[in-house]
Amino acid sequence: MEATSLLDAIGRLEDPRDPRGVRHPFAGIVALALLGMLARIREMEVLVRWAGQHWDELREPLGFDRDEPPVATTISRTLALCKVGDVQAVLLGWLRERGEEFPDEGVCSVDGKTSKQALDDGGRPLHMLNVFVHDLGIAIGQWSVGAEKSNEPTVLRRHLEELVAAWPALKLLTGDAMFAQRPLAEALTDRGIDYLFQIEANQPETLEALEHCFASACRRPPDAETFDKKGGESTSAASGSIWRTPTGFATRWA
Repeated sequence: MEATSLLDAIGRLEDPRDPRGVRHPFAGIVALALLGMLARIREMEVLVRWAGQHWDELREPLGFDRDEPPVATTISRTLALCKVGDVQAVLLGWLRERGEEFPDEGVCSVDGKTSKQALDDGGRPLHMLNVFVHDLGIAIGQWSVGAEKSNEPTVLRRHLEELVAAWPALKLLTGDAMFAQRPLAEALTDRGIDYLFQIEANQPETLEALEHCFASACRRPPDAETFDKKGGESTSAASGSIWRTPTGFATRWA
């Protein structure tokens, strides 16, 4: 059965609570927490106060039947039983049901960001690895990296199977120089996924190999140009340039 609203889709989540003493709908609590996140509310007590101020508008649409919103302890305990993977699966399924066109061959980008709205057990902002589908404006993957930004490629490689399962159409993954590492590149190619990662001067051996391989490449005019005006002067910057890969590239790269 097709879910006509996001709340209907959230209602498909299995309620993990003991049915004895349940006073508030599971889907309603999850939806309330999502609204709080959109409002940049991260403390449960603040969420309860905010919900109380808008309870006349929130109560019926979210499926609540009591005169007061659930207390902070109830929300916290309920969310602790909710699995992030289940929520992500519900959201992706709802997007497909709403008629979103998932391309047959898709492109997504990966990037690490520090969340200002969530803290770890030590009170530090969480650093998260995100995978974005820009054509759809959604994130199809998000995982905690830990304290070290250098963990991003390892975390991505560890979750590749999960990423492919979430979006089987994935054919090209883009990212910055952090992800230009052989183990990750091999894991992607083993799954038939192409990649486009930056190479910087702090990777001298890889940079030297690329410069050698593309030394005889032929460049053709770009498909489009952009113009940036600075101080009244116009400067052109080429975009979309295509290099013709020289014969034997794969052999020399290997």
